[in-house]
Amino acid sequence: MKKILICEGDSWTAGDILNPELDVTWVNHPSNDSYRLPKVWPHKLGKLLNIEVLNMSQAGSSNDGIVRRLIDNTFKLLKKYKGEEMFVIVGWSSPERKDFFTENNWETLYPAHNHNQNIESVNKLWDVYVENFWNEEEYISRYIHTNLYIHYFLKSHNIDHMFFDAFYETSEFGLHHEKQIRDIITDENYLNITKNFFKDISFKNFLLKNKDKFGGEVFNKNPHPDEMGHQLWSEELSRDLQWIK
Repeated sequence: MKKILICEGDSWTAGDILNPELDVTWVNHPSNDSYRLPKVWPHKLGKLLNIEVLNMSQAGSSNDGIVRRLIDNTFKLLKKYKGEEMFVIVGWSSPERKDFFTENNWETLYPAHNHNQNIESVNKLWDVYVENFWNEEEYISRYIHTNLYIHYFLKSHNIDHMFFDAFYETSEFGLHHEKQIRDIITDENYLNITKNFFKDISFKNFLLKNKDKFGGEVFNKNPHPDEMGHQLWSEELSRDLQWIK
């Protein structure tokens, strides 16, 4: 029996839900936790499986950030739990996002969006990166390596896990419209390795495919999943994870 469910991801796991009574704009603000966390899929899934949940995800995260947090927190949690007592779910962000360390901080670049920060050096970096280095060959390759890296890291510590894609960012701009990231990948070795622990549909495509069956809206205006969307995804994941009870 698993003792704790550890969830990592971006806003599709952290939630894009702000308490209207708070004067905050940052989803992960600590004062927003008690309002936000019960409304997103990790805690809803925890209730369905009757298991403790730790949601470490951060809105706006890149996969680079997910990897940094997950490895750091896994080592910390291994001091409290044995590997076989833990189960990890990673909801990967869009692979185009990339982190760079500059001016004493990690900065996440979102190449599919217009970028205008107050830090001149970050703006210059964004211009150079998007013009010269941002391409499908680079970010899909990086995405594959990230998946394999975290899979074998968790496996080495005897930690069972499941991965899924949250959404594909450039689909918002008409590229690879509503396709899954894995539809673009042709590496058969990678697909064979990941088939046993990778969810066969993205969070976004699951909601798009099934929303008419649910008789209501499942997205906020941004669009991010609303609480109903999170509930439906938790129920979908619970069907895959009944065995961890």
